[in-house]
Amino acid sequence: MNEATENIKKGFEAYLKAVFLKNLNYILITGFIILAYYMYSDWIVRENLKAAGTRILPMLLILSILIIHLISKRKRYKLKSVLYQINYVALQFMMYGKILIHLHQDALAPSVTGAILVIFVISLDNKLKTITTALIYAFPVILFTIVLFVFGKPTGKEFLTLVDIYPILILGFIINRIQYRLRFRLFKSNYFLKLEQEKTQALYQETLKINKELDEKAREALLNKEEIQKKNEDLNKSNATKDRFLGIIAHDLKNPMSVVWSLSDVLLTHDDLNEEEKKSFLLSINNTIKHTFKLLEDLLNWARAQDKTIPCVPHIHNAHSIIEKELNVLNEQANNKSIKINNIIPSDLWLYADLAMVQTIIRNLVTNAIKYTFPNGQIEIKGQQVIIDNKEYTELAICDNGIGMSKDQVHQLFTIRKTPSSKGTNNEEGSGLGLLLCKEFMDVHKGVLKVESEPNTGSCFKCLFPAQHS
Repeated sequence: MNEATENIKKGFEAYLKAVFLKNLNYILITGFIILAYYMYSDWIVRENLKAAGTRILPMLLILSILIIHLISKRKRYKLKSVLYQINYVALQFMMYGKILIHLHQDALAPSVTGAILVIFVISLDNKLKTITTALIYAFPVILFTIVLFVFGKPTGKEFLTLVDIYPILILGFIINRIQYRLRFRLFKSNYFLKLEQEKTQALYQETLKINKELDEKAREALLNKEEIQKKNEDLNKSNATKDRFLGIIAHDLKNPMSVVWSLSDVLLTHDDLNEEEKKSFLLSINNTIKHTFKLLEDLLNWARAQDKTIPCVPHIHNAHSIIEKELNVLNEQANNKSIKINNIIPSDLWLYADLAMVQTIIRNLVTNAIKYTFPNGQIEIKGQQVIIDNKEYTELAICDNGIGMSKDQVHQLFTIRKTPSSKGTNNEEGSGLGLLLCKEFMDVHKGVLKVESEPNTGSCFKCLFPAQHS
């Protein structure tokens, strides 16, 4: 016997046990009432004490099983089952006893009918194995047959009445076995069906789990793909930016170096130059070297900003004082174009920022303003506390009345372009790198660099530094 068959049989026995215990109360009470009724009928109505006495044993058994079951509904199953099987035998003895009592009387036929009815009731109710069922049927009928023919000596007519019991008994046994096998087959089918349902449910749950994992992996793969695409785009953009940047730097370095080269050649090859001409050439070389140095300095700072190697250590500074110190250096450049620079920042305005970065920003923006302001023009540097989107900022604004810019020029202001920046009002040249550096440093401060400009009106660069939170 394999494990599956063993499990099915154990399960079937458990099922029969559950069915037995489930309806036991109703069966016992109903059986007890029926027997009590017939006992009353035999005793009081028919005044046959012997017939009434045959009812005592099954009634006592039924009452005993009922009391045990009421005390412990889910316990003592074996005891209740054995007593119930004994009651099957007792019920048959009850009917066979009534037959013997009513032998040679008119009540014989009803007693035989009653015995047949009991046999069918037992056939429908019995849920026991074949050997046990055969013993339950065989023992009472064999004992009855012996007593009947040895002591009762039935007549031929009575024998014809009694003989109906035997085929009915065999038929009842066959019906009981067919019913038992049908129950077992139905239980077996349900058992396998339940197993298949459990397997199907398990497979379904596993499929859901796998689908969920596949969905997560697909989403993860999609995110990775998008991230890779974004990184590739950023890398391509960065490479393109660097290519354009190198082109601009090469162009901006080539011109001043060519000037220095040609002027130095003149100084070396022309001995007939007077002191004033030599001084003019040296001044040009000096200015060109200063311009080149400024370009290289901006380049170095921009590269460091890109690599995040410039430390940002913000502190509280007086904004007015910072501007004044920078203007001490830049005023000479402004005076060369007769440009007036007004520092109207309040003396009590404080700025939370990295000093070196702020100085670089101011220096580049003021230099840029001087470059694009006409001679005899004016530059104003203003400052105030502002609140934008519920955030507090310290605003520094460098405004000029120079040539200004169109919307397209403003839009492209902080991008590296293939062409150099436009020349200033005195044909000053530049790479545009200074403005890029200002934007980088404002980003490091988590600030904002805003530009307001109109052609032939002037430009205003506003630096918004986040205020220090207490």
